[in-house]
Amino acid sequence: MKFSSRKKDILEQVILNFIERAEPVSSHILVENLKNEISSATIRKEMADLEEMGYLSHPHTSAGRIPTDTGYRYYIDNVVFGDEKSRINVQNQMAPLSLPVNREMDLETILQLSTETLSKFTNYLSMIVAPEINQSKLRHIELLKFEKNDYLFVLITDSGRVYKKRFSIDGGYNDLDLQRVTNILNSQARDKLIHEINFENTIRIAENDKYLVFLINKIINLIKSCEENFNSYNRIFIRGTLGMLKDPEFVDFNKFKKIIDILENEYLLMKILLNYSGENEINVKIGSEIYGSETDDLSLVASKYKIQGSSIGSIGILGPKRMNYLKVISILRRFSDSLTDLLNYKT
Repeated sequence: MKFSSRKKDILEQVILNFIERAEPVSSHILVENLKNEISSATIRKEMADLEEMGYLSHPHTSAGRIPTDTGYRYYIDNVVFGDEKSRINVQNQMAPLSLPVNREMDLETILQLSTETLSKFTNYLSMIVAPEINQSKLRHIELLKFEKNDYLFVLITDSGRVYKKRFSIDGGYNDLDLQRVTNILNSQARDKLIHEINFENTIRIAENDKYLVFLINKIINLIKSCEENFNSYNRIFIRGTLGMLKDPEFVDFNKFKKIIDILENEYLLMKILLNYSGENEINVKIGSEIYGSETDDLSLVASKYKIQGSSIGSIGILGPKRMNYLKVISILRRFSDSLTDLLNYKT
């Protein structure tokens, strides 16, 4: 059966009406929306065809129809991403997006406040995953002495994240030794990926600094320990759970419970977001595409932000399939650009 331009227009109108009303859409409503350009009988015939093709479904308790996942997928791929004019119109109608953060804040504060802001803009669950340590570059190292053989190691990455660890080592190193080691490491390992730093390929030691090799090896091992345990530093910031659960889709207790089980599992949310935030600039997953039957009632819009072109963090908006995709995608695109600009300037 041919997918005509008229079928495309009717499918789009069904989806837009369902997004706005959260109720099955009848042919009578579409006649009004299309300003009587198409008769009610013709619309009913086209809607029946769309149902047979799998783009619409027909709830038994209603004369109207609702979009299926296949219908949403066609709309996303061919209208939202395929209609440049629609995207431009939506973007032109939206106010500039500014974040309530500044470059003097630490990374976790920036991401926490940014997540809250994104949730307020969309009224859906908003998530930001901080960059993983193994995606980051070394920006700076500091060594501080407490007493005797007790020291503090401080690592700062290009994303602005700070890692601290106390350690002990024999050798009676003084402040000048510590300064010399930090100078060597900061000059030779700066801007290298954390997981690429090693003694053999990264560090060159002058003859008069040979006595510092043992300490330098210790510090490189501490750097590696950060990289090996990056999962313990990886964080996801989540806001907007209550706002999303107010949508009429989740009045049903069984749906509500299933969604709560998903939202309470931060590890699963982080895994989902990391899986889908890197394929395209903006990626949309619908229903079971996200995580099988557990996410039948949800859609995910995901993006990413970059720091110095290499350290990548993930951003996502999770909401009902009946979300306003054009609006959410436009917000997420501008939000990602703003966060990227801020963090790149910060570093």
